[in-house]
Amino acid sequence: MKLWRITNRKWALDKLCNGARRDGGRWNPIGYPAMYAGTTIEICALEKFVHLAGAIYPPLVLVSVEVPDDKKLSIQPTLASLPKDWSDLPTPASAQEFGRQWLASTNQLVMFLPSAIIPEATNAIINPSHPAYQDVKLTVLREFSFDGRMFEVG
Repeated sequence: MKLWRITNRKWALDKLCNGARRDGGRWNPIGYPAMYAGTTIEICALEKFVHLAGAIYPPLVLVSVEVPDDKKLSIQPTLASLPKDWSDLPTPASAQEFGRQWLASTNQLVMFLPSAIIPEATNAIINPSHPAYQDVKLTVLREFSFDGRMFEVG
């Protein structure tokens, strides 16, 4: 199964997930590594764009994330099973706790979750503690840059 990431070239092939471990994310508290990906390049671009928030960004690359294509290795919780405030800003502790419990269980390699930006779009959280993580393949496909019009106001 192919997933996608848009990330800093420096960290593109980092399977240790040090950024997520250091900073935490919507679905992982600080101290818990997780790899964030998207099911489409478009949602990856939108997620990266909102997290950059007009900042000068480092050289970005598009990364293909190949994960084993085995339904037993993934889970997609229903929207009703997520914490009620999962999409709030700032990220609520309830969403991080939901993800922490999943990461700690190591029952699946991938958890598919809605995007807080567009809930109909799907992000993927990959668990580096799962035994099948060794089979995840990261490949830098090309440089990635945003169209300058995305940063224009008015």
